[in-house]
Parts: sequence; structure tokens; C-alpha cells
Amino acid sequence: MLSSFFLDACGREAAAVVGALDATAAPAVLGLSLPSPTIFAQYFVFAVLLGGIYGLVALGLTMIFGVMDVINFAHGALMVVAMYAVLVFSDATGLSPFFAIPFAVVLLFAVGIGIYRSTIAPIIDAPQENQLIVTFGVLLILVSGVEMIFGSDPRQLGLDLGSLELSGVFVPRGQLYALVIALIALSGTWLFLQRTMLGRAIRGTADNRDGAQYVGIDVPRIDALTFGIGAALAGLAGGVIPLFQSFTPALGDQYLINAFVVVVLGGLGSFPGAFVGGLIIGFIQVFGGAYLGGSTYQIVIFLAFILVLLVKPEGLLGGSADE
Repeated sequence: MLSSFFLDACGREAAAVVGALDATAAPAVLGLSLPSPTIFAQYFVFAVLLGGIYGLVALGLTMIFGVMDVINFAHGALMVVAMYAVLVFSDATGLSPFFAIPFAVVLLFAVGIGIYRSTIAPIIDAPQENQLIVTFGVLLILVSGVEMIFGSDPRQLGLDLGSLELSGVFVPRGQLYALVIALIALSGTWLFLQRTMLGRAIRGTADNRDGAQYVGIDVPRIDALTFGIGAALAGLAGGVIPLFQSFTPALGDQYLINAFVVVVLGGLGSFPGAFVGGLIIGFIQVFGGAYLGGSTYQIVIFLAFILVLLVKPEGLLGGSADE
């Protein structure tokens, strides 16, 4: 079956199409029939939307790793904090969840700065495994804290955005808005790094930390801002997910695993690579989920992951954060 990601969110019309997709999947695998152009187009749309969301989830990861060489295991937990921040803001103000997304971004930026100052800064020059352990500990603390406050039952915003229909192909509005936000985030982050003094300082730090210090760049301050921006991007990803999906404190882990694969596939520290990797994973998950059945597509994802590591270890668009 296709991922529950879409079954949760597509709405009645698109869910009906998903049912049609599932119904045609087995005969197609056996070579007895091919999907119609409309069904293939529906798969394609789902794959692009899912890939864009994975790309958005991976942006913060690749930002922090590209500049600081820190693998942030707490990224998924930061997304979870943003999801519940959107829920609390919407319930408290009665405003649309769209207004809560900027609130989540600002909140997570502050949370990211706090996490960096209290946990990462003291060990920034320690071996990388120390940072892995610390960020994993932050993950456990954040997820446990959210679960203690809100419980483990699924939550949702009760937002029915419905779907657009284009020649028989349904485009879920929630995922479509998420894709648009992801593209804006990618463009905005790229422009920030290329066109601002602070962005140039971040790129300089990513290229050569010692050299950056010699020319007067405050590297510890850049590290703090970079971690804050990475956390804010996690907040953006976590903020848009409730627009189309119910969520629990454990949801961040589901996205985090594939987000790590996305970052490696696309290239560590590469923003365009994050989206290319996201699209690859999106297509494998949607088409693999339909034609291979169950969660077999996960095997294909990790085969692709291993293949890229063997053929191009730096990733398809590997480079630094200045790309």
C-alpha cells in the first residue's frame, strides 16, 4: 500500500485515487497491465510533494552539518516541539495554524540557541561521537518532555484543506502548501548565505574555521547562529507537517531517518542536494510503496543510499553550505 503519509492527508477524493492506485499495483507488478496515465500522474504528484517535504526536513540538518560538522540527532525532536507549538498557538489564539508557523520558527530559533549554548558549545572541539551522544540525549529529553505534557495520543489541527483536481489528478492542498513553503525556505536560505554579510561569514566559517578566526569572524557566535537557524528550519518543517498529518511525539523519528539518507544522497552541506535527495526518496517511497508492497521500498532506499556512498561518497551534489 502507499504510505499512510498520504492516506492521512489526501482527503476523500484523493484517498479514492490512492485506493485505485493500490488496486492496480499488483497487476502492474505481474506485468498484466500498466497504470493509466492519470494514475501514473497521481503517483508522480504524490512523489514530488513527498520529496519536497523530505527536502524541507533535511535543510536544517545539512545547514548544521555543513557549517559545524555536527550531526544533529535532535533534529526530529525539534520538529516535534514545533508541531506542538503550532497546536498550542492555534488553540490559544483561535487563529489559523498558518499564523502559528512563524511563531514556531522563532521559538525553535531561540530553543536552538539555548541548546547550542548549554550542550554543544562546551564540546564543539571534542570528537564527533561526543556530539552524537549529546544530541541524542537532547532528543530523548525533548521527546520525553513533550510526551509528559501532551501524552502520546495522536493530535491534529482539525484542518481540512481538501484537494485541487487537475484533469483527474488530485493535489492535496496541505502538501502543496508545504512544498511551496519548502521552495521559499530553500531560496531564502540560499539568498541569505549569498547576499548578506552574516551569510558570507557563515560560508567562510564552513570553508575554514581557523581561517575565519584569523580574519576576525566570531566563530563561536557564527556556530550559535547556525545552530539556531538549523533549529528554526526544523521548526518550519515541523510547523507545516500538522497542516496535512496527525502527529505524535514519536513522529519526528520517522522523518529523521529518511532525512539523514536525503542529506547523504544529496551531498553533505548542499542545499540543492537536500531537495534532489528528497525527491529521490519521495519517488522511491511512493512508487516503491505502490508496486513492491508493504515497506519493501525501505530496502530500495537503503540500496540507493549504499550505491551513492560507493560511487560518489560526497553525495550527488556534494559540497559546502555555500552552494
